[in-house]
Amino acid sequence: MGRRRQKAAAAKSAKDKSSRPRPPITPAKRAAFIAITLLFPFVLIALLEGSLRIAHYGRNTALFEPAVDLPGNYLQAGHDVAARFFPSEQFPPSPSNDVFLAEKPVHSFRVFALGESSTAGFPYPPNAMFSREVADALRDVLPSDTVEVVNLGIAATNTYAIVDFAGEILAQHPDAVMIYAGHNEYYGALGVGSTQSLGSFPPFIRLYLKLQRLKTFQLMRNAITAVASLGRSGSPSEAQTPSRMESVARDQRIVLGGKAYRAGKNQFESNLRIAVRRFKGAGVAVFIGSLVSNLRDQPPLSVLSSDGKAGAAANAAYVLGQQALSRGDSIAARPQLVRARDLDQVRFRAPTDFNEIVRRVAKEEGAFFVPVEESFTNVAQKKIPGHDLILEHVHPRSHGYALMGHEFFSALQSSGILRNRADFSRLKTWEQYERQMALTPLDERIAYHEVQTVVTRWPFVPFSRQLDFRGTYTPVDFVDTLAFNVARGGLKYPQAKLDLARTFEKRNQIDSALAEYDGLIRDLPRSELPARYAATLLLKVNQPARAIPYFEKAYSIRPTASTAYTLGVIALRAKELGRAIPLLETSVRLAPDNAEAYYQLSLAYAFAHDIGRARAAAVRAAQLNPSFPGLPQWLAALGVTSG
Repeated sequence: MGRRRQKAAAAKSAKDKSSRPRPPITPAKRAAFIAITLLFPFVLIALLEGSLRIAHYGRNTALFEPAVDLPGNYLQAGHDVAARFFPSEQFPPSPSNDVFLAEKPVHSFRVFALGESSTAGFPYPPNAMFSREVADALRDVLPSDTVEVVNLGIAATNTYAIVDFAGEILAQHPDAVMIYAGHNEYYGALGVGSTQSLGSFPPFIRLYLKLQRLKTFQLMRNAITAVASLGRSGSPSEAQTPSRMESVARDQRIVLGGKAYRAGKNQFESNLRIAVRRFKGAGVAVFIGSLVSNLRDQPPLSVLSSDGKAGAAANAAYVLGQQALSRGDSIAARPQLVRARDLDQVRFRAPTDFNEIVRRVAKEEGAFFVPVEESFTNVAQKKIPGHDLILEHVHPRSHGYALMGHEFFSALQSSGILRNRADFSRLKTWEQYERQMALTPLDERIAYHEVQTVVTRWPFVPFSRQLDFRGTYTPVDFVDTLAFNVARGGLKYPQAKLDLARTFEKRNQIDSALAEYDGLIRDLPRSELPARYAATLLLKVNQPARAIPYFEKAYSIRPTASTAYTLGVIALRAKELGRAIPLLETSVRLAPDNAEAYYQLSLAYAFAHDIGRARAAAVRAAQLNPSFPGLPQWLAALGVTSG
């Protein structure tokens, strides 16, 4: 009975407690609860983002990354930066190999070049890029400054890339940016006519590009892509694989003045304005080039790609232009050929409206207009750009890229931003700068193979007549074999240049070998090896006067014991003791076991009447190699007894 009473009492007590009114939830507690509830998903996302970053999930799409192969603290364009725009491609296009110092020097002038494949110098190797000619001229007129011109042109992109890169570029403190873009505006990544398009509302696409920097966003995107790819067939053969131009073009008929056309114009202008305002707001000078394309010799792509079944209006205008040219009336021909280009519904050539936008944006936003198209027109045959300056539809020949470099530098010169710091009397002729591009038949042949790969596919021919150029071509000689392998991606460009130079050396074709080394020196300006190879070749063929500048180039990039020794010996033979002694001292400091260097240093000291040091150097040489030729006699002449 007692236990029953205890249980009943406990039950009654519990019931009384439960029936008591609970204290009210204060506003502060309610707010805290709501805040925790709302913040919890963001905390989870932040934790996921942090975990993905720690695990290095996905690709590194940073615009700049350390140049790990170079001594010192350098940056270069990120190899996978274009994965921002081509996330599903294993090998997206990449920028050039230009490098620059991670810490900008006090006395320096830094420029970035932005744009598409023409900015990147396609179809040539990087030595043809107009930005490198600009760099050559800037280094001449700014001899006391560190000049850095970095090319960030990426094939198959458009002005979305320029806007997306702007913040990261500004973090590197540029003095100027050069922009040449517009031909890819419709079909470049995320363009209104592109297979990568996300619509025709530029603010949304710019937001997407910001979000995809997040690893969490990449994870979601990759998951969606993986699900969407389930059930697809295996990889197609190379003959079935679409070309770059074919793979990026979704809307293959964009009518002049139509909805998609107007959306592309809006995209181009809005992106260009935003980019210019951001750069100008940070005090960076902006130079925008007008767009040039092949008018005289390029039939409308809408006609070529359809085997004449489409593009009737464009074709009619093109025929009228050609008829006028055949009569010798280039004045009447030009407007017809311009109209043919503008009516071409396969829009891989920027229409006239785009150059009007370039001029308007430059004027209204305070940028500098660069008359690239006007320059090509002035020097073109019949004053209409054609195959004399442009290889296919838009990409210049090497001389055309030299013209672009000339125009951009002239704009820099006339802008006033170099005033009081540049010595323009040091400027070379532009013919000399064009020769400094150091292009050889190998480079031209690489360009040939790149062009043939493009023009044997859509839109230059109908789908039914496409060819697999790379799968069917047979090289004709050694140079062509190297070029073909570079173009198809089977051989690195520097290795091809080196292989060819060594072959020319074996054939005793000295100037041809030097031309390849010159190209390597230009392409790898922070490597001393190409210059040293060239200098060594010239010494072998007994041309020391020609070798000296190459040795000095190598020594300025990276002093090595062998280069210091060779320059020191050359200076000693020329009785230039003030130059010979420091070089030979550097050589023995870098290679303290080289008896020959100590012997030559001893001779130099003796000629300078420093007998004490001459004896010490000779003794050290004897310690390293007692049987070195001539050393015993030299020790005796110095009065040094053996033992």
